Amino acid sequence: MNKAAECPQHPGSNLIGCTICRADALAEGGTALTQYLASQEHARCDREFPPRYRDAQVDHPEIGEWVENFRRDPRSAPSLLINGPTGTGKTHQALAALRAAVTAGQRPRVEWRITTAPDLYALLRPRAGVDSEAEMNRWRTAGLLLLDDLGAAKSSEWVEEVTYRLIDHRYTHCLPTIITTNVPTAQLRDHLGDRVASRLAEMCARVTLNGPDRRRVAQEAA
Repeated sequence: MNKAAECPQHPGSNLIGCTICRADALAEGGTALTQYLASQEHARCDREFPPRYRDAQVDHPEIGEWVENFRRDPRSAPSLLINGPTGTGKTHQALAALRAAVTAGQRPRVEWRITTAPDLYALLRPRAGVDSEAEMNRWRTAGLLLLDDLGAAKSSEWVEEVTYRLIDHRYTHCLPTIITTNVPTAQLRDHLGDRVASRLAEMCARVTLNGPDRRRVAQEAA
């Protein structure tokens, strides 16, 4: 994680959570408060997004439509499943969608988290000194979760059960999730199991990205 940025208006205070800026925004209210909340989310995205994707912008119309639905009412927005072959820009669009979704200055703010599926499994794997259940609860209850590369980890009964518990909780509690996967829609049941695939089918708006591997094209052009 990057070092916390300093508030440009109040040296010595962190940009994210500057108590003076917050107090001023709360006192003024209205547009000032909305702009303050939006600036805080932009600052957090800059801090937590991988450097390669900090400037990502939504350029797919269906993903842009999902963002607008979320910004109107985060509580009723569907989840978003972005699939397609490697290198078609799924992670780029997912992170761009998350930034656009949470920087509208919503009140109350949306608590969001981002991870890859393999990283999440590594984090949740039982080991000494770690409360895996408490950790699982933090991810499955997030107001908005970005889960990148679902289906990329080697399948096992444990991986399937963890995935089911995560997705089922978010499905049951209507918590929006942005998911990317290389797995074609028709093969989701084979890779993720019937229970997970069934819930994803009901809870998600689906967008398929096609085209060549942009990383390979860039390498060949260099």
